[in-house]
Amino acid sequence: MKSMVGRVPGRLLLLAALVVVSSACRVEATVTVEVSEDGSGTVAVAVELDAAAVDALGGFDDRVRVDDLEAAGWDVVGPTTDGWGVGRMSAAKRFDSPGRLAGVLAEVAGPTAFRDVSLVRERSFARTTWRLTGIVDVSEGLDLLADPALSEVLDGLPFARTEAELALLVGCGETPCDVADSFSLVLVATMPTTRIDDGSGAEGMVDRWTVTLGDRSPTLFHATGVLEDQVPRTWLTISVIAGGLLVLVVVFQALRLFRTRRRTRAGAKRRAPVARRSAEIVEELPDPAGAPRRELRLVVHGGIGVVWDAGGDPEGLLVPFVREQGGVVDPGEVADRYRAASLGQMSSEDFWASVGVSGSVEALDAAYLSRVRMRADVLPFLDRMEQRSMPVACLTNAVLAWSELLRRRFALEGRIEPWVASGGVGARKPSQAMFEALRRMSGVPFGDMLLIDSDPSTLEAARGLGMSTVLLRGTALVPADFGHPVIDGFADLFRIREA
Repeated sequence: MKSMVGRVPGRLLLLAALVVVSSACRVEATVTVEVSEDGSGTVAVAVELDAAAVDALGGFDDRVRVDDLEAAGWDVVGPTTDGWGVGRMSAAKRFDSPGRLAGVLAEVAGPTAFRDVSLVRERSFARTTWRLTGIVDVSEGLDLLADPALSEVLDGLPFARTEAELALLVGCGETPCDVADSFSLVLVATMPTTRIDDGSGAEGMVDRWTVTLGDRSPTLFHATGVLEDQVPRTWLTISVIAGGLLVLVVVFQALRLFRTRRRTRAGAKRRAPVARRSAEIVEELPDPAGAPRRELRLVVHGGIGVVWDAGGDPEGLLVPFVREQGGVVDPGEVADRYRAASLGQMSSEDFWASVGVSGSVEALDAAYLSRVRMRADVLPFLDRMEQRSMPVACLTNAVLAWSELLRRRFALEGRIEPWVASGGVGARKPSQAMFEALRRMSGVPFGDMLLIDSDPSTLEAARGLGMSTVLLRGTALVPADFGHPVIDGFADLFRIREA
């Protein structure tokens, strides 16, 4: 028996089957699937033999080999026998992602016992739902736990006995019975669930299914765990209250303004007419010659849609890449994580982990950034700027590490300086902190800068600081009364200035 168990590391329930066919005992094996909040978890298998079963095996502690199980990555406890003669053995193995669960369950009792296994995460506002579904199919009976190679050695008898001999061993006597009925399999699923404040201290939802080996009908199992995030709900409540207070303040101020205007009109009717101003008083306008002189000393590019081709820019490519790598499919969640990374709040390694993409950070960065394309007219524009000795800078919302990799890839270092990325500043356009970082790094006043960007809100903020502005049009429609010059490419910029 020791040899038989040692040769079947992939089917952990074979030991229980051997007990069934070796003694007139009923044996129950428990398979527990415990899912964590991030979709990883543990599969554990536990077998407990009563004293009669241990005696039938001729002992337990030194009868089972576990080397193959440990080599396959299972953490084995036992076999042990306590003072009451009860034998226990358990094995556990982790899975690091939902997609690995089915493979670990296949090691428990073969690929057919647990089939169509799926662990899926669904997200909604302040709620994450994990759903575990699958089928337990033990209709093959004892053949499910048999070793094909061992059966061939034993002339097709997986346990070295005929069905009649097995039936006699389990105590059927003359009454017809199925040997497999002496073996029960219990499946326990523990799903992550928000702590229930009812005094029980429960932190997970536990479901249980019991099947008998040889059941003809497959058993469908389905377990659900719901995680509630109280922080967004709390902020939503605060926002609603704040919104209500704001409405009250606006209404109050409107009523106050209305009453003030009424009193003003009434007082104007009672006041005497005001004498006209003397014709000798003349308003003096400021001398235009005294205004500060502007001089173009720095051309500033935006990143997305200006240096990087629209549709082939880093942000536009991010969601498809994450989905291809098996990560988070919700574009809103990816955008939130990217925004945090572009503010310097997390590294690129932390970003990939936060959206569920695993692997070498260097390989992931390189594969993702290899899809980014630079506009075809950027290099010719830089050549013309160098001919005119006009420095060019870049002001972009970007993850700092990715921005540096792209500069090296397209040989832009030294040609565009300074390169101001939001990940290095801790703020994003159109925040004034980004413009102030540009002014300090370049040493050029705002009034001597020309900003070329594809985002109207950034252009408005720049104009408010005194910068000259030009919109590089992309796919979005530009209103007829748009207040900034519009170009479709860098060549148009030269035509405008020559005109």
